[in-house]
Amino acid sequence: MFRTAQTNGTWDFPPRYRKVVSGRGFGMASTSLWMSVDVAPNARPLFQNERCDVAVVGAGIAGLSTAYELAQRNMSVIVIDRARIASGMTARTTAHLAPLCDDLMSEFKKLRGLEAAKLFYESHAAAVDRIEEIQELENIDCSFRRLDGYLFQGDGMPADVIDKELEVVREVGAPVDRHVGVPLRGCEDRQALKYPRQGTFHPLKYLAGLVRACEVRGVRVFS
Repeated sequence: MFRTAQTNGTWDFPPRYRKVVSGRGFGMASTSLWMSVDVAPNARPLFQNERCDVAVVGAGIAGLSTAYELAQRNMSVIVIDRARIASGMTARTTAHLAPLCDDLMSEFKKLRGLEAAKLFYESHAAAVDRIEEIQELENIDCSFRRLDGYLFQGDGMPADVIDKELEVVREVGAPVDRHVGVPLRGCEDRQALKYPRQGTFHPLKYLAGLVRACEVRGVRVFS
């Protein structure tokens, strides 16, 4: 954690953080394997008034997916981003399409209850299915594939954490198998859960294809 202070409309950060803060907000110091892909080569700055049914502000995977779904419903859509299209958190994703909570479904249930946990899982699983459907429908070459995901016991973690998680994952209706050992060196005796049919893809190749599909349907993209 670090503290900030706002003076004269600007944020002052501790010196060690200033190098990753740009004049337009937080900068991103990291780079990823995906970032060489230009997602929207036709995007241009917005210099004049434009009319549309819906303006989507933010052009990561959430914004571009929203634009696509609206365009599918014959709505006039504009997408606006202050920076290069899909150059924020989406460009730095692990590319693991997982419908379960990274911070454990058992913890999610404690915070929000079982019904919210079910809705979380079901909506995220539907989103992964929709990505699979779109990349097939639009012929997007993004290396999408299904694969198994693992949650396994960390150093010093009691085994009952895995048991508690297994119970809640079954309650929300997600497919899961209990295992001992994962296919990683040194982890042969770890308690583990295996989640079948999770996914992975190249996120920016996917979004480049999504932008092309949006532009065919009249979506205008500005950055």
